Amino acid sequence: MAKTRIVVLKLKKLLRFAIPAALVLALFVLLLVLFIKPKSNHSKNEIVAPTAAMYRAGVYSSVISLNDSLLNLEVVVDTDHINSVRLVNLDEATAAMYPLMEPATADISAQLAAGTALSDITLSESSKYTQTLLLGGIRATLEKAMLPETTQ
Repeated sequence: MAKTRIVVLKLKKLLRFAIPAALVLALFVLLLVLFIKPKSNHSKNEIVAPTAAMYRAGVYSSVISLNDSLLNLEVVVDTDHINSVRLVNLDEATAAMYPLMEPATADISAQLAAGTALSDITLSESSKYTQTLLLGGIRATLEKAMLPETTQ
């Protein structure tokens, strides 16, 4: 059988251990709070200053060449935001020949409308090459919409 042991701690010894341990824990929590950045740059109640204008608002289009087919790409922009991307006048033969064009365009358009930067677009595995082609066309179209001071 196990022998029962009685441990007697003096209050002085307990305080010598507890106070420094509490200080170290408080310092650790303070460092975590100071150095971990919040996920959003502003709170829900804070008013966000408008960003500088990057584009001339309007509807811009460009042509994408796919073998012997020409696709018209249309991009709608505000001064600081891309609103939508769509393929215009996509005939049935081209849509049947390239079935991933419409879903890939819709996916990119949804990401851009949600505020994702053009360089941060997530490409799906099933239509990676189609989306890469579309992103090239979108970049060419946005060059037309860029304000002169924002071009690099």
